[in-house]
Amino acid sequence: MALNTKMKTKILYNNKSFYWFVRIENTGEHRIHILSEDKKFNKTYQLFDTEVPVTPSDIIRILQNENL
Repeated sequence: MALNTKMKTKILYNNKSFYWFVRIENTGEHRIHILSEDKKFNKTYQLFDTEVPVTPSDIIRILQNENL
């Protein structure tokens, strides 16, 4: 089954496609969701400062820390 890319931002890292988005959970916490196109990578990270926008460089930094 294909990944639904609606309302997600695509980013290329190490020649792989990843999609990311920010969601407000039921508890009111903001979380960054990052998924690979093949769905083998699916991680969620807590967003601590909601006043600062999430940028593609932030997503690259997270993926680098995951050693992908």
